[in-house]
Amino acid sequence: MTTNISWTDETWNPLVGCSKISAGCKNCYAESASKSARLQQFSQYQTVKDWDGTIEFVENQLLKPLSWKASKKVFVCSMSDIFHANVEDEWLDKIFAVMAIASQHTFQILTKRPERMQEYLSYPKTLQRIGTWIAADLKSHYGLVGLNHSVFDKFRLPLPNVWLGTSVENQKAADSRIPSLLMTPASVRFLSCEPLLEAIKIEDYLRPDTEELGHPGIDWAIVGGESGTGARPCHIDWIRSLVQQCQKTETAVFVKQLGAVPIKTETYIVDVATTNHQLKLKDRKGGNILEFPEDLRVREFPD
Repeated sequence: MTTNISWTDETWNPLVGCSKISAGCKNCYAESASKSARLQQFSQYQTVKDWDGTIEFVENQLLKPLSWKASKKVFVCSMSDIFHANVEDEWLDKIFAVMAIASQHTFQILTKRPERMQEYLSYPKTLQRIGTWIAADLKSHYGLVGLNHSVFDKFRLPLPNVWLGTSVENQKAADSRIPSLLMTPASVRFLSCEPLLEAIKIEDYLRPDTEELGHPGIDWAIVGGESGTGARPCHIDWIRSLVQQCQKTETAVFVKQLGAVPIKTETYIVDVATTNHQLKLKDRKGGNILEFPEDLRVREFPD
């Protein structure tokens, strides 16, 4: 589905449904959207509307990326968490098989459950299961008769066209989730610092010389304040700090939006006082880059 998310081109939802696990989930856009009249006309969203951890595998969406000829950046499972505990390994195998075959695309996976991601992608037999499914089920069940096991021979995990990321809305989430992401085999690792709910220090995970830490570091960070009904404030200085940390470590950074309630801190030299006030922006999500402070007009992608 074509999307307005500025850091991707398409969303692909072979899975829908989720449940809340942390502060960043409070105003989940996917939960709200799943209850909308627009999506309730589809049976899969009727099944998961309570957002209680029920996950629906949407088989008729599985092969969709194979029909896109032009190269796209594809956000995988924007209406779910692909590594939720209730997602079956067989579903993951099928999704990863399609991503392997659709090598013209870049797939962006974002999870709040990186421990499961690490476990799945580190398991020695995962690649074998994916290859077996390609050789058998894709040929017979899905009618891709021109496909055989040799198609997968050139692929290895990590898949070069799959970026793996985790959401970090506060310091607690950063410190609990980033280590699992760093231990996961990946071609590109990224963070989504959205909704950004407080100042976060991530520099130690970003720095390019990480031999002493035993991991390769983070390649990309997306930063954004919260939008939508009930949006919580996001201080411009929190965003600025993350941009500066990324730039110091030569990490690509993408400022998506300032949020619906962007807060600016003013300092008055005369009496050394500070005050906070909300910026008044025309864009209701604070997503118009022309309204950003000049030093935050940064939208980079990893190499």
